[in-house]
Amino acid sequence: MLDRDHPAVRPVLAAAVVAVLVRLPFVFTGLSTDEGGYAYVARQWARGDRLYDTAWLDRPQGLLLTYRALLAIDDAGWTIRAGMVLGGAIITVALAAIGWLLVGRAVGITAAWLYAVAGLAPHLEGMTLNGELLASIPSTVSIALAVWWWRRDRPLWVLAAAGLCAGVALTMKQSGIDGIVAGLVIVVLARNVRAAVAFLAAAALPLVASVLHGIAVGWNFYWTALVGYQLSAMGGDGSNASTRWTDLGRHAGDIALDLTLILIVAVLGWRRFDRGGRWLLGAWLAAGFVGINLGGSYWPHYFVQPLPALVLLAAAAVVGIRSPWPRRALAAVVVLPTLVWLAALVPMSPGRRADTIPYDALAARDDRIAAVIRASTTPDDRIYVLESEAYLYFAADRESPYPYLWGKPIDKIPDALPRLRAMLTSPQRPALVVLDTPPGAVDPSGGIAADLAAHYRLGTVVEGVTILRANP
Repeated sequence: MLDRDHPAVRPVLAAAVVAVLVRLPFVFTGLSTDEGGYAYVARQWARGDRLYDTAWLDRPQGLLLTYRALLAIDDAGWTIRAGMVLGGAIITVALAAIGWLLVGRAVGITAAWLYAVAGLAPHLEGMTLNGELLASIPSTVSIALAVWWWRRDRPLWVLAAAGLCAGVALTMKQSGIDGIVAGLVIVVLARNVRAAVAFLAAAALPLVASVLHGIAVGWNFYWTALVGYQLSAMGGDGSNASTRWTDLGRHAGDIALDLTLILIVAVLGWRRFDRGGRWLLGAWLAAGFVGINLGGSYWPHYFVQPLPALVLLAAAAVVGIRSPWPRRALAAVVVLPTLVWLAALVPMSPGRRADTIPYDALAARDDRIAAVIRASTTPDDRIYVLESEAYLYFAADRESPYPYLWGKPIDKIPDALPRLRAMLTSPQRPALVVLDTPPGAVDPSGGIAADLAAHYRLGTVVEGVTILRANP
């Protein structure tokens, strides 16, 4: 794809090194709620729990297999962030290949350097191994392979490899459709039926494997977790247009901080691509924004998905400027939000820095709470965190008897709240309940508050968070 002996490969490899160095400081900062929840479910699965049943998660198996593999290296959070560092470097190199093949080596090199920095996207949580970033890794590699086959007349196995990577992306996150959509556009532009069959057949392999595992686990459990409960909730209070607009408005500021300048510059790069390249980039961006809407909650990390395509367009805009100083100024505009954020961290006090880095201060607080939980329970005791601080289960190394670790499934699954109340009042209720969220915010009827008052007493308060202990 890129001739390793070509002198222009060196700046691409240098960009990959920069991508690693920029991300490396965040390997040991605190895990996010999502990362902690994924790690907890992956660990429970490895210990024998049945996925999508006693170890419940609304994510495909590829994501959890990745987390299991990372935790097998060391059962600690740093290995998860090491996966993020590696992923950033892979996307950096893959973008260089795509830009080089579609326009020229200058665009490829520029795309690599821009993504190495801008891909960190601190307000979009680009330093976390979220599902969107994880899916972007095989998706971007898939597009690079497909473009290589298309623009360099490579053997059909290259396109099959692209299809395989595109299928893997869908096993990382249901919204990871970028590689599939872009690959289909390429084979249509190439007008090659055999190529389309090879691409789709290869893409189907990881998906068929996932479905077969889902059947083995129990199709009803699998379908409900990955698709069913979201479909059933559409139009309801937890997933209607009003809720979506509210969620988008809540996070619009963070999204704008990292995307606004890149979007503006990206628009200028559109004309640098030929007709086929425009079709490809249009499909790639469309797939990314469809993926964002499939999620429905508009968390900032959803917007990591279209970032590689936008950076590629921005790189084309930068290269299109002939004068050196304006070209450098435009490149600086793309990376400026991330560079300013990184520079601001340096003089900060440790406490202020932890508050600024996404999830770092929260994870440190949770680590202290987890230490108290471990000291006051046995490994066989079960706990419940009300309602969405899933990292606590991983940090405390204690099991939850309740499957739904986040608040959104509780809002969307009809029997989730009754099931929660039944769990809190049963003889096998958890030994501790951590009140990270006020009971009234989860159940405005007051039922959960009444259940807790009847069956629990005050245990302790750690970092302002109340921990209740079950009555004998």
